[in-house]
Amino acid sequence: MSDLACPTCGAELDLMTLFAHESDQRALARLAAVSIPLGARVLQYVQLFTPPRQRLTARKKIKLLLDLLPDLERAAIQHKGRDWPAPLPAWAEAIDQMLDARAAGRLELPMKGHGYLFAILAGMADRHEAAAEKTREEQRRAQRAAHTKGAPLKVTDVVPGLVPLALPIATAGERVAAAAPPGPSPTVRAMRAEIERAKAARANPSPQSQGADE
Repeated sequence: MSDLACPTCGAELDLMTLFAHESDQRALARLAAVSIPLGARVLQYVQLFTPPRQRLTARKKIKLLLDLLPDLERAAIQHKGRDWPAPLPAWAEAIDQMLDARAAGRLELPMKGHGYLFAILAGMADRHEAAAEKTREEQRRAQRAAHTKGAPLKVTDVVPGLVPLALPIATAGERVAAAAPPGPSPTVRAMRAEIERAKAARANPSPQSQGADE
């Protein structure tokens, strides 16, 4: 039994049909909010699920779209047990690769799920991570090479974020002692000088001391 009828033409409408159309419109609005240009690509991607010699129903299109929207909105996917970053440009490139493969006859149609698309996105993210790690390693090597040619390499240059330990502050007496040249103490030097004077006196006696001896 119909719930509503058009006052002009008398066409009967079911409330469930109206709510279904409202849900479809919300899904399309979410896709447009993500990106209008990307939305056109996503709709082309959805067509890859069309069975041979058949049409893809609107209900099936919306279901496929709703499958993708959460990942599109968070710009990430889950593939093989981990999350991968998937910015919107990556989605566009991945879908373009699939559309090119369809045009070249290299894509088995119709698609059965989103696994192939997610594999492309994960591969792109993996290559991006590898390139970023390679860049960081080249920077570390350049820093080590620069220090080898110039100033001594410090641990803080190799391990970023490491805070060097502060050295204890020396007292004034310690600084004076450290600055003094190494050698005997003043007492030892005075004793050695006295011994040297005694030796010199015995070797060169004065005339008074010689007369006294006679």
